[in-house]
Amino acid sequence: MFQRFRHKISYKYLALTVVLVVLVFGTLSWWICRRHAQLIIEQVEKQARILYRQVVLTRQWVSDHGYILVPGSEDGKAGRSAAVVYTRITPAGLTRRLSRRARHQHLYAFSIANFNGLNPENRPDAFESRALCRFRRGDVDAASSIEVIGGRHYFRYAAPLVVRRSCLACHHSAKYYVGGIGGCISVSIPFENAYRAIAKERLITFASMTALALALIGGLFFFARRMIFNPIRQIRNLTAHIRQDAFDGQAVTCGDELRELSGLCSRLDEKLKSSHRQLQRKVAEATRDLSQTNRELMQANEELQALNAAKVAFFSDISHELRTPLTAIKGAADILARKASCNDPAYIDIIRKNSDHLIHTIFDLLDFSRIEAGHLELDRQPADMVELAGEAISALQAEAAQKKLAIHLDAPQSAMLVMDRHRIYQVVSNLLANAVKFSPPNSRIRVAVTPEELEIGVCVSDQGPGIARQYQRAVFKKFFQVPGQDASGSLCKGSSGIGLAICRALVEAHGGRIWLESSLGRGSRFAFVLPREQGKTGPSVQHA
Repeated sequence: MFQRFRHKISYKYLALTVVLVVLVFGTLSWWICRRHAQLIIEQVEKQARILYRQVVLTRQWVSDHGYILVPGSEDGKAGRSAAVVYTRITPAGLTRRLSRRARHQHLYAFSIANFNGLNPENRPDAFESRALCRFRRGDVDAASSIEVIGGRHYFRYAAPLVVRRSCLACHHSAKYYVGGIGGCISVSIPFENAYRAIAKERLITFASMTALALALIGGLFFFARRMIFNPIRQIRNLTAHIRQDAFDGQAVTCGDELRELSGLCSRLDEKLKSSHRQLQRKVAEATRDLSQTNRELMQANEELQALNAAKVAFFSDISHELRTPLTAIKGAADILARKASCNDPAYIDIIRKNSDHLIHTIFDLLDFSRIEAGHLELDRQPADMVELAGEAISALQAEAAQKKLAIHLDAPQSAMLVMDRHRIYQVVSNLLANAVKFSPPNSRIRVAVTPEELEIGVCVSDQGPGIARQYQRAVFKKFFQVPGQDASGSLCKGSSGIGLAICRALVEAHGGRIWLESSLGRGSRFAFVLPREQGKTGPSVQHA
């Protein structure tokens, strides 16, 4: 049982609560009972003081009148003779008569006590002797005590009798003088009822305090159990798997639940510190390995940069090498077409169209290599975007007419901004060419120029097959072609896959942005915006 008490904090709390409540309520009960008894005693003493004052006033009245005459003998019985006999009653005799009558009715009793009296009835008892001595010394002006007389409890009260001038008529002794202590009047009041009242109040107080103490202990334990002990038990149950996994179910400390939790936290702190030290060692080892890996990656990056530079140089060289003979081929095909020396002009037309396509592809590759190398410079000048869009439409009008496409320009009369006219013409022409390539016959292409206060927007919309959402962000990447389209290299469909990447690079080089809005079966809408004001000469484009 003691071991269970040591290991349960709720038992400790209950024991401490019981001890404190018992001490508090026990002290309070003792004080209440003591105070109540004092109040009862004070009430009885007040009653005794009133009786004393009544007796003293009665004696004073008799003494002031010398004496009183009452019918009958001194013992109160009338004689048998026909004549009425009157008895002289002194203050002392009157006091004795009143005392006998009160004692006979079990109300109270009082008597006169004096060391100098000749009457044996006036001889003081122990209580009265002590009171007289104290009165004559002047220590107190009243005395009280609870005594057992005849097996019954009485409250006794004594107060001095001061000698007045009227008292000297009967008391001629030299021991009596005006203002002296002639004796005392002792009042005895039954105290059994008061004792029963005190005992009853003690019982009621004890029962009330016991009930309140039990209710308080039960309430405190109930709320403490819900707010403290149950959460502690839940925490202990939740940490059971920690003790099982981390310490193989061993007890982390000896004591109640709180000591167990504190011990668990201490052991976990030690284990975490140990794990932290091991982790630091592993991190240091991994850092050394990572440093070595970083050095290897830097070396590989340098090699890749060298390879990229070689690739750019290769594109540039091959573009220059291919451009010269293709230009010659195109020139020769033009001369043959003018002289009409060929029996079948279709072959000459094929040579010219393929030469144009190859030259266009080579120019795209050359521009893209310059953009990636950061060597593309822009010649920004004020230009009219509406005029530029009209020129691009005119250049592709013949190809659109072959497919019976209608190209509509929706623009104001003028939209001026600062730009590299040749490069933006390249962007609009590329977007319009794609629209012509992928638009079905007898459809419509719309080119819109929208001027705003700070920027100008251009939009090319077609009624082609559209592009799925998952490919819309990738179309602006180099060498990307939408799956399902013909990439065989024919003139009507397919391309090198870098046209839109060049468009994005050129638009961003002007400080603008380009995007696509499309859905399958509903056509595509390519749009870009350019700021109106830019510097006369812009910085070189670093990367697309």
